[in-house]
Amino acid sequence: MSKEIVEKMTTIENITKKQAIEAIKANKREIDSPEQNTTAVQNTIQGNTSEIIEKIDSKIPKYVKLYSDLYKKYLQTASNLCAKSYLTQKEFYEKMEVGDARFTMFDAYLQSIKKMTLLQMDITETIFQSYVGFRLTALDFYDQMLSGSMVNFAKMCPILNSFKK
Repeated sequence: MSKEIVEKMTTIENITKKQAIEAIKANKREIDSPEQNTTAVQNTIQGNTSEIIEKIDSKIPKYVKLYSDLYKKYLQTASNLCAKSYLTQKEFYEKMEVGDARFTMFDAYLQSIKKMTLLQMDITETIFQSYVGFRLTALDFYDQMLSGSMVNFAKMCPILNSFKK
């Protein structure tokens, strides 16, 4: 329905019979010419959808950078903590006169933890790659199904319109 018709109908208590008949006739003309309405609706939907998608797409690099900066800060904080902890522990153990043999055993223990952590990081990366690959495949399939549905819908429209008459 056009804006003018809506405005006319919203003030129904103030209109005359002649104006009401004109509004009904204009509305009937709009209903009888669905091509104009369909095109207007399609243009509106496509324009709004495109604008939203472009906005999302333009924000992705910023989000990635923000998360990257946040992650770097976490790593810097952890590194600083380890460095300060190392100096404090070295001083503490020197005062206690702990021998090198204990440090060698402790180093072997930390090496095993490090290897396990690095392995878990690699496994997590592989799982994430598989997850994203699965999601991309699912989205491709979904896109194909939507496209097929839209083709079928377009084929059905003339059949449905024939029932209207």
